[in-house]
Amino acid sequence: MDFEKKRKTKAEVQQGSILMVVLWILAFLVLLGMGLGYATSIDQRLVGYQRDRMTAIYLAKAGYYRALAELARDETPQVDSYLDRWAHNPEIFEGIGLGEGSFTVGYRLKDREGAEETVYGIMDEDRKVDLSTASQAVLLRLPGMTDGIAEAILDWRAEQRKIMESLGEVEDRPFRSVEDLLSLEEMTPEAFVALQPFVSAYTDGKINLNSAPREVLLALDMDESLIDKIMRFRRGLDDLRGTQDDQEFQSVSGAEQQLNAFEALTPKEAAQLTNLVAQNRVKIFSRIFRIYSKGAARDGKVARTVIAVVERTLGSKGTINLLAWYES
Repeated sequence: MDFEKKRKTKAEVQQGSILMVVLWILAFLVLLGMGLGYATSIDQRLVGYQRDRMTAIYLAKAGYYRALAELARDETPQVDSYLDRWAHNPEIFEGIGLGEGSFTVGYRLKDREGAEETVYGIMDEDRKVDLSTASQAVLLRLPGMTDGIAEAILDWRAEQRKIMESLGEVEDRPFRSVEDLLSLEEMTPEAFVALQPFVSAYTDGKINLNSAPREVLLALDMDESLIDKIMRFRRGLDDLRGTQDDQEFQSVSGAEQQLNAFEALTPKEAAQLTNLVAQNRVKIFSRIFRIYSKGAARDGKVARTVIAVVERTLGSKGTINLLAWYES
């Protein structure tokens, strides 16, 4: 009896041990399954996120091509202003649905009170001061500029021209992008942020009277009173930018007469405008354009942006050439 009892007890212990092992194995398998499930969930999310990012970048590119089409469709390329369809048109550039997302072509711009507003359209670069050709006096009147930065810009231009001459390069563009300013030891992040909206590395140095902001017109040494009249002329009677009563200068030579007919100029104001025209420092059309296109997927939760700088050539065989491309 004792032998059978011991044998039975030993069998029960073995069965209990086996049960414990089975339970541990089951627990391990459950944990393993949960871990695999979590890992699979993470993988699926990553795959979904990458898919949405890819979708967003192609939506942004779609906005870029839509912008190119509008530039090519411009019926009056000899005169460029906010009246143009490509310049400000929410109907064709704001939140345009396409497939599983949308694209928006536009940029931020300060209004008269200094508050930022969104312009749904393409920015012309010829509204800005050209870094490769602007005089020291013009540079010094720009926001964020200091004597040290202005001198550093002139030194950079001289140094880069020497390098280009030694390499036999014909193109005289010491600044290849606005970001070259960050290479200057004198440049600070604060100064760059203040300066960036008003300078370009791509234009011919002439300023478009139809689109130049107040800060650029001040850099041309215009009086505040003359700038106010130009701004009121461009915004029209409702004094709002981007509306149907906006006006534009139709020719450089007739700019003074056109502005004077809208609002009388003083002799000093007339002389300032006449001198700028005579010095060939202003124009009424643009050749270089900057396109900001944002693609949004999954209800805007995933977004990508492309920034492109393009050149539009005029004539019977007008073309649009890509000068720079950035993706975020």
